[in-house]
Amino acid sequence: MATPSISVIITSHNEGQELRRTVDSLVANTRSLAEVIVVDDGSTDGSCAVFESDPVRVIRHDVRQGVARSRDDGSRAARGDVLCYLDAHQRVSRRCLDRCATLAMARHAITCPDIRDFGLFNWRIHGANFQLCPEHGFFSARWRQGIQLPGVSSVTALRAPPYLIPRSLYHGVAWSRSLQGWGASEASIVVKSYFMGISILHIGGPLARHRFRNEFPYETTWDGIWRNHALIARICFDDATWFRHWLPRVFAPHLTAEAQSTLESPEVQAEHQDFLRTKVRTDRQFWTDLLRQDPPEGI
Repeated sequence: MATPSISVIITSHNEGQELRRTVDSLVANTRSLAEVIVVDDGSTDGSCAVFESDPVRVIRHDVRQGVARSRDDGSRAARGDVLCYLDAHQRVSRRCLDRCATLAMARHAITCPDIRDFGLFNWRIHGANFQLCPEHGFFSARWRQGIQLPGVSSVTALRAPPYLIPRSLYHGVAWSRSLQGWGASEASIVVKSYFMGISILHIGGPLARHRFRNEFPYETTWDGIWRNHALIARICFDDATWFRHWLPRVFAPHLTAEAQSTLESPEVQAEHQDFLRTKVRTDRQFWTDLLRQDPPEGI
Protein backbone atom coordinates (compact mmCIF):
# COMPACT_ATOMS: atom_id res chain seq x y z
CA MET A 1 0.00 0.00 0.00
CA ALA A 2 1.37 3.42 -0.94
CA THR A 3 2.20 5.63 2.01
CA PRO A 4 -0.57 8.22 2.41
CA SER A 5 0.25 11.91 2.51
CA ILE A 6 0.59 13.33 6.01
CA SER A 7 -0.43 16.72 7.36
CA VAL A 8 1.34 17.33 10.67
CA ILE A 9 -0.45 19.78 12.97
CA ILE A 10 1.57 21.34 15.77
CA THR A 11 0.13 23.65 18.39
CA SER A 12 2.66 26.05 19.87
CA HIS A 13 2.67 28.69 22.56
CA ASN A 14 6.04 30.29 23.37
CA GLU A 15 8.07 27.16 22.60
CA GLY A 16 11.24 28.97 21.56
CA GLN A 17 13.81 26.85 19.70
CA GLU A 18 11.97 23.64 20.57
CA LEU A 19 9.50 24.33 17.78
CA ARG A 20 12.23 24.71 15.16
CA ARG A 21 13.89 21.48 16.28
CA THR A 22 10.58 19.62 16.17
CA VAL A 23 9.89 20.76 12.61
CA ASP A 24 13.43 19.86 11.52
CA SER A 25 12.96 16.35 12.93
CA LEU A 26 9.71 15.91 11.00
CA VAL A 27 11.16 17.07 7.71
CA ALA A 28 14.25 14.89 8.06
CA ASN A 29 12.46 11.70 9.06
CA THR A 30 9.09 11.67 7.26
CA ARG A 31 8.98 10.54 3.63
CA SER A 32 5.32 11.34 2.90
CA LEU A 33 5.13 14.68 4.65
CA ALA A 34 2.66 16.82 2.70
CA GLU A 35 2.77 19.82 5.02
CA VAL A 36 3.41 21.04 8.53
CA ILE A 37 0.72 23.31 9.95
CA VAL A 38 1.93 25.28 12.97
CA VAL A 39 -0.89 26.84 14.95
CA ASP A 40 0.66 29.79 16.77
CA ASP A 41 -1.63 29.95 19.77
CA GLY A 42 -0.98 33.48 20.98
CA SER A 43 2.82 33.23 21.23
CA THR A 44 4.74 36.32 22.29
CA ASP A 45 8.30 35.01 21.86
CA GLY A 46 8.47 35.20 18.04
CA SER A 47 9.16 31.45 17.80
CA CYS A 48 6.68 30.94 14.95
CA ALA A 49 7.86 33.90 12.88
CA VAL A 50 10.79 31.97 11.35
CA PHE A 51 8.47 29.87 9.17
CA GLU A 52 7.69 31.59 5.91
CA SER A 53 7.47 28.89 3.22
CA ASP A 54 6.59 25.26 2.41
CA PRO A 55 6.32 22.74 3.86
CA VAL A 56 5.34 24.89 6.87
CA ARG A 57 2.16 26.95 7.07
CA VAL A 58 1.35 29.08 10.11
CA ILE A 59 -2.12 29.79 11.48
CA ARG A 60 -2.00 32.59 14.05
CA HIS A 61 -4.22 33.24 17.04
CA ASP A 62 -3.78 36.73 18.44
CA VAL A 63 -5.07 35.47 21.81
CA ARG A 64 -4.47 31.98 23.15
CA GLN A 65 -7.40 29.66 22.38
CA GLY A 66 -6.11 26.38 23.80
CA VAL A 67 -5.02 23.01 22.50
CA ALA A 68 -8.35 21.65 21.24
CA ARG A 69 -9.44 24.66 19.20
CA SER A 70 -5.92 25.07 17.81
CA ARG A 71 -5.83 21.47 16.63
CA ASP A 72 -9.28 21.83 15.12
CA ASP A 73 -8.20 24.96 13.22
CA GLY A 74 -5.19 23.08 11.88
CA SER A 75 -7.32 20.08 10.94
CA ARG A 76 -9.80 22.19 8.99
CA ALA A 77 -6.95 23.65 6.94
CA ALA A 78 -5.12 20.35 6.33
CA ARG A 79 -4.85 18.72 2.91
CA GLY A 80 -3.20 15.36 3.67
CA ASP A 81 -4.79 11.92 3.72
CA VAL A 82 -3.84 11.50 7.38
CA LEU A 83 -3.75 14.13 10.13
CA CYS A 84 -0.93 13.83 12.64
CA TYR A 85 -0.93 15.78 15.92
CA LEU A 86 2.29 16.74 17.67
CA ASP A 87 3.31 18.99 20.50
CA ALA A 88 6.00 21.55 19.74
CA HIS A 89 8.63 19.75 21.84
CA GLN A 90 8.93 16.36 20.17
CA ARG A 91 11.25 14.42 17.85
CA VAL A 92 10.38 11.45 15.65
CA SER A 93 12.46 8.48 14.55
CA ARG A 94 13.03 7.71 10.89
CA ARG A 95 9.77 6.74 9.11
CA CYS A 96 7.90 6.78 12.42
CA LEU A 97 4.98 8.81 11.09
CA ASP A 98 5.00 7.08 7.68
CA ARG A 99 4.44 3.69 9.33
CA CYS A 100 1.71 5.03 11.60
CA ALA A 101 -0.03 6.75 8.68
CA THR A 102 0.02 3.61 6.53
CA LEU A 103 -1.51 1.60 9.38
CA ALA A 104 -4.14 4.29 10.01
CA MET A 105 -5.33 4.17 6.40
CA ALA A 106 -5.14 0.39 6.06
CA ARG A 107 -7.12 -0.25 9.25
CA HIS A 108 -9.32 2.87 9.17
CA ALA A 109 -8.16 3.59 12.71
CA ILE A 110 -6.40 6.07 14.96
CA THR A 111 -2.76 5.09 15.45
CA CYS A 112 0.12 5.99 17.77
CA PRO A 113 3.81 4.97 18.10
CA ASP A 114 6.00 4.34 21.11
CA ILE A 115 6.80 7.42 23.20
CA ARG A 116 9.80 8.15 25.36
CA ASP A 117 10.95 11.18 27.31
CA PHE A 118 14.17 12.92 26.28
CA GLY A 119 16.12 11.46 29.20
CA LEU A 120 18.39 8.44 28.80
CA PHE A 121 16.90 6.20 31.47
CA ASN A 122 13.16 6.53 30.96
CA TRP A 123 10.79 3.69 30.18
CA ARG A 124 9.56 3.32 26.64
CA ILE A 125 5.76 3.84 26.59
CA HIS A 126 3.58 1.57 24.45
CA GLY A 127 0.35 3.53 24.20
CA ALA A 128 -2.21 3.97 26.97
CA ASN A 129 -5.36 2.39 28.39
CA PHE A 130 -8.49 4.26 29.39
CA GLN A 131 -9.68 4.71 32.96
CA LEU A 132 -11.65 7.11 35.09
CA CYS A 133 -9.45 9.21 37.32
CA PRO A 134 -9.44 7.42 40.72
CA GLU A 135 -9.34 10.75 42.55
CA HIS A 136 -11.73 12.91 40.51
CA GLY A 137 -13.91 10.55 38.50
CA PHE A 138 -13.40 12.27 35.14
CA PHE A 139 -11.73 10.84 32.02
CA SER A 140 -8.15 9.67 32.31
CA ALA A 141 -5.62 7.12 31.04
CA ARG A 142 -2.63 5.16 32.24
CA TRP A 143 0.53 4.51 30.26
CA ARG A 144 1.51 1.01 29.14
CA GLN A 145 5.16 0.60 30.09
CA GLY A 146 7.75 -2.15 30.15
CA ILE A 147 8.98 -4.62 27.57
CA GLN A 148 6.85 -5.20 24.48
CA LEU A 149 7.67 -6.82 21.16
CA PRO A 150 7.32 -4.78 17.96
CA GLY A 151 3.97 -5.08 16.26
CA VAL A 152 0.41 -3.76 16.30
CA SER A 153 -1.83 -3.94 19.35
CA SER A 154 -5.13 -2.41 20.39
CA VAL A 155 -5.15 0.28 23.07
CA THR A 156 -8.08 2.10 24.59
CA ALA A 157 -6.72 5.60 25.17
CA LEU A 158 -4.48 8.42 24.05
CA ARG A 159 -2.55 10.39 26.64
CA ALA A 160 -0.15 12.55 24.62
CA PRO A 161 0.87 13.09 20.99
CA PRO A 162 1.79 11.91 18.50
CA TYR A 163 -1.30 10.22 17.17
CA LEU A 164 -2.66 10.04 13.63
CA ILE A 165 -6.24 10.11 12.33
CA PRO A 166 -7.34 9.52 8.71
CA ARG A 167 -8.84 12.76 7.47
CA SER A 168 -11.97 10.83 6.47
CA LEU A 169 -12.56 10.02 10.17
CA TYR A 170 -11.82 13.43 11.58
CA HIS A 171 -15.28 14.95 11.29
CA GLY A 172 -16.74 12.31 13.58
CA VAL A 173 -14.16 12.71 16.36
CA ALA A 174 -13.38 16.41 15.92
CA TRP A 175 -12.67 18.54 18.98
CA SER A 176 -15.57 20.68 20.13
CA ARG A 177 -15.04 24.37 19.45
CA SER A 178 -16.32 24.97 22.99
CA LEU A 179 -13.30 23.32 24.62
CA GLN A 180 -10.98 25.95 26.08
CA GLY A 181 -7.45 26.18 27.41
CA TRP A 182 -5.72 22.98 28.50
CA GLY A 183 -7.25 19.71 29.64
CA ALA A 184 -9.17 16.75 28.20
CA SER A 185 -8.05 17.18 24.57
CA GLU A 186 -6.98 13.53 24.25
CA ALA A 187 -9.96 12.32 26.30
CA SER A 188 -12.30 14.02 23.84
CA ILE A 189 -10.93 11.98 20.93
CA VAL A 190 -10.92 8.76 22.97
CA VAL A 191 -14.52 8.95 24.20
CA LYS A 192 -15.85 9.91 20.77
CA SER A 193 -13.89 7.17 19.00
CA TYR A 194 -15.13 4.56 21.47
CA PHE A 195 -18.79 5.43 20.92
CA MET A 196 -18.26 5.49 17.14
CA GLY A 197 -16.54 2.11 17.08
CA ILE A 198 -13.23 3.50 15.84
CA SER A 199 -10.19 1.50 16.94
CA ILE A 200 -7.04 2.98 18.47
CA LEU A 201 -3.97 0.99 17.44
CA HIS A 202 -0.45 1.17 18.83
CA ILE A 203 2.49 0.20 16.64
CA GLY A 204 5.58 -0.88 18.54
CA GLY A 205 8.99 0.08 17.18
CA PRO A 206 8.56 3.57 15.70
CA LEU A 207 9.48 6.08 18.39
CA ALA A 208 8.59 9.68 19.20
CA ARG A 209 10.52 11.56 21.86
CA HIS A 210 8.48 13.89 24.03
CA ARG A 211 9.78 16.52 26.44
CA PHE A 212 7.46 15.97 29.39
CA ARG A 213 7.50 19.00 31.69
CA ASN A 214 6.67 19.47 35.35
CA GLU A 215 4.82 22.72 34.76
CA PHE A 216 3.09 24.50 31.91
CA PRO A 217 4.41 27.62 30.13
CA TYR A 218 0.86 29.00 30.25
CA GLU A 219 -1.91 29.36 32.81
CA THR A 220 -4.13 26.39 33.62
CA THR A 221 -6.98 26.27 36.13
CA TRP A 222 -8.99 23.50 37.73
CA ASP A 223 -12.18 25.33 36.75
CA GLY A 224 -11.14 25.00 33.12
CA ILE A 225 -10.17 21.34 33.42
CA TRP A 226 -13.47 20.40 35.07
CA ARG A 227 -15.35 22.41 32.45
CA ASN A 228 -13.68 20.59 29.55
CA HIS A 229 -14.29 17.12 30.97
CA ALA A 230 -17.92 17.99 31.68
CA LEU A 231 -18.30 19.23 28.11
CA ILE A 232 -17.15 15.87 26.74
CA ALA A 233 -19.66 14.02 28.92
CA ARG A 234 -22.47 16.40 27.95
CA ILE A 235 -21.83 15.95 24.24
CA CYS A 236 -21.16 12.21 24.15
CA PHE A 237 -23.58 10.63 26.64
CA ASP A 238 -27.36 10.38 26.53
CA ASP A 239 -29.39 12.92 28.49
CA ALA A 240 -30.42 10.30 31.04
CA THR A 241 -26.78 9.41 31.79
CA TRP A 242 -25.83 13.06 32.06
CA PHE A 243 -28.61 14.02 34.45
CA ARG A 244 -28.53 10.80 36.51
CA HIS A 245 -24.78 10.29 36.78
CA TRP A 246 -22.26 12.74 35.33
CA LEU A 247 -23.84 16.00 36.46
CA PRO A 248 -24.95 15.13 40.02
CA ARG A 249 -22.27 12.58 40.93
CA VAL A 250 -19.15 13.96 39.25
CA PHE A 251 -19.32 17.50 37.89
CA ALA A 252 -21.93 19.63 39.66
CA PRO A 253 -19.74 20.67 42.64
CA HIS A 254 -16.94 21.81 40.33
CA LEU A 255 -18.71 23.83 37.63
CA THR A 256 -18.87 27.60 37.58
CA ALA A 257 -22.09 29.33 36.59
CA GLU A 258 -20.48 30.22 33.26
CA ALA A 259 -19.51 26.59 32.62
CA GLN A 260 -23.04 25.38 33.40
CA SER A 261 -24.45 27.95 30.99
CA THR A 262 -22.08 26.75 28.25
CA LEU A 263 -23.08 23.12 28.76
CA GLU A 264 -26.74 23.96 28.11
CA SER A 265 -26.08 26.45 25.30
CA PRO A 266 -27.72 25.94 21.89
CA GLU A 267 -24.29 25.28 20.33
CA VAL A 268 -23.41 22.46 22.72
CA GLN A 269 -26.91 21.01 22.55
CA ALA A 270 -26.64 20.91 18.75
CA GLU A 271 -23.28 19.10 19.01
CA HIS A 272 -24.83 16.68 21.47
CA GLN A 273 -27.73 15.83 19.18
CA ASP A 274 -25.45 15.46 16.16
CA PHE A 275 -23.16 13.10 18.06
CA LEU A 276 -26.01 10.94 19.35
CA ARG A 277 -26.88 10.16 15.74
CA THR A 278 -23.38 8.77 15.11
CA LYS A 279 -23.07 6.51 18.18
CA VAL A 280 -22.90 2.78 17.59
CA ARG A 281 -22.26 1.85 21.24
CA THR A 282 -24.46 2.47 24.25
CA ASP A 283 -23.70 4.30 27.47
CA ARG A 284 -23.92 1.01 29.39
CA GLN A 285 -21.22 -0.46 27.12
CA PHE A 286 -18.93 2.41 28.12
CA TRP A 287 -18.84 0.89 31.61
CA THR A 288 -19.24 -2.81 30.85
CA ASP A 289 -16.91 -3.06 27.82
CA LEU A 290 -14.46 -0.19 28.12
CA LEU A 291 -14.12 0.06 31.90
CA ARG A 292 -15.10 -3.58 32.58
CA GLN A 293 -17.25 -2.75 35.57
CA ASP A 294 -20.91 -2.47 36.45
CA PRO A 295 -22.60 0.72 35.26
CA PRO A 296 -23.61 3.25 37.91
CA GLU A 297 -27.04 2.74 39.40
CA GLY A 298 -29.76 4.07 37.12
CA ILE A 299 -27.77 3.75 33.87
